Amino acid sequence: MRIRIIAPITNPQFAEAAQRVYAERARPDVGISAVSLEEGPASIESIYEDSLAVPQVVQRAIEAERDGVDAVVIDCMNDPGMEMAREAVSIPVVGAAQSAMLLAAMLAHKFSVVSTAPRDVYPTAMLARRYGLSSSHASTRWVDIPVLELHSDPGRLLEALVEESRRAIQQDGAHAIVFGCTGMRGMAGAVEQGLRKRGLEAIVIDPSLAALKWAEMLADLKLAPSRRTYPPLGSQLLPEHRGLVGRPAAELPGQWSEVPSIHVMVPVTQGYRENGWLAQTGADYASYARPGTKVQATAITSGPVTIENQYLKAMAVPGMLRLALAAERSGATAVIIDCMSDPSLDAAREAVRIPVVGPAQTSAFLAASLAHRFSILGTRDDMGHKFVSQMAEYGLSSKLASVQTVGLTVQQVESDPEAMFNGLLHAGERAVREDGAHILIPGCTGMIGLARRLQAALAARGLCVPVIEPPAAAIKMAEALSDLGMAQSKLTYPTPPHKALAGYSDLEY
Repeated sequence: MRIRIIAPITNPQFAEAAQRVYAERARPDVGISAVSLEEGPASIESIYEDSLAVPQVVQRAIEAERDGVDAVVIDCMNDPGMEMAREAVSIPVVGAAQSAMLLAAMLAHKFSVVSTAPRDVYPTAMLARRYGLSSSHASTRWVDIPVLELHSDPGRLLEALVEESRRAIQQDGAHAIVFGCTGMRGMAGAVEQGLRKRGLEAIVIDPSLAALKWAEMLADLKLAPSRRTYPPLGSQLLPEHRGLVGRPAAELPGQWSEVPSIHVMVPVTQGYRENGWLAQTGADYASYARPGTKVQATAITSGPVTIENQYLKAMAVPGMLRLALAAERSGATAVIIDCMSDPSLDAAREAVRIPVVGPAQTSAFLAASLAHRFSILGTRDDMGHKFVSQMAEYGLSSKLASVQTVGLTVQQVESDPEAMFNGLLHAGERAVREDGAHILIPGCTGMIGLARRLQAALAARGLCVPVIEPPAAAIKMAEALSDLGMAQSKLTYPTPPHKALAGYSDLEY
């Protein structure tokens, strides 16, 4: 995998420093290159400067694609040129602000951005609105240090970051902090430590690293922004861009070699399934993991055979909490819930300190980063409303185009793959043609393995939209969070209080 970092400023030293930081946290199979601009601002501290960076950011993205790069990261919290570049190229273009904000909204109730200057308040709020995250954005604060002076006095910067983060948490209700400038890279751990000394257990997100892991995920999943949201330019591409050639740049190999250990928690019992079903589930998930990642699946021992309503979802939760606690004790770096209802997501996040990943939540946030609106393709006709409620809980109602269903039970989905696929094809076509979906998400993990086939079948009907594979997305998010050493905010998901739990003595704290 090759990832190109675009520093949208005319400072090659900044790009070189960024390249080293990205390479330190990139996987060993990833090559990191970095380029800067020849025309544009020395730093970006205004919308005015942002707009002047855009033309060459787009040019650098075109050059990267023609050099054979797999994904591009725009290393700036203004995301300059991100949407324009997505129209100009077919590879993933990742913005630091979008990926960091989405990650924060997944892991915490509300986030605040701690930026450089008061003039950042409006641009940050504008981005949060654009990405559908206004309800998750608590505030924007600032350290009052110009971008070009951020590293002239590291002690002053750290003190200001900790203090403004403290105020964001205690006064604005933030449960996660997002750095408002990629020039603050490398400070997240020290800020988290400073907050812990003050009794505040918030997560702190370095946007550069969030963007890196988002780019790795998209490249692994072979997903790019939807061409319905970002139509290709065709003849509208300017002549000077048509003649561009690949711009090779020196690469540094990724240095992050720690191995994730991921436990897949299955919220159903064997029931009608054949012997060996659980091992097969683990193998299916492992097929999406990168080489070296450890993946194993465990299932609840009592509870529902399928989850097709809120009652059965609730009945699975006690068993899922036992699985989560056992996985954490055994050294897992992340756990995945094998169900698109995400049963136990909130409760398990309170129970453990390792990341708890729900495939529905992950797929929805991934879809929101790639397209204007998405549709979910569910199972039974009478259960479409559950996803409407679920997306409202996740703060993504504005991104949900529709829920279409295939009219099958979970057992039918698992036992009749062809009927399921035909149902998915018709439901997907309705979602795109009638509801305006720009990207699709299969609504049951029992539909595993059909995303690419569905995408190809829809393309044959003239409907070119990405289709996300939820189990694969969950694996990639679990790997990314393991790499970042990041989990859900304990301000949003505090550890349960110490008290007796009648009938659940094994779950008492």
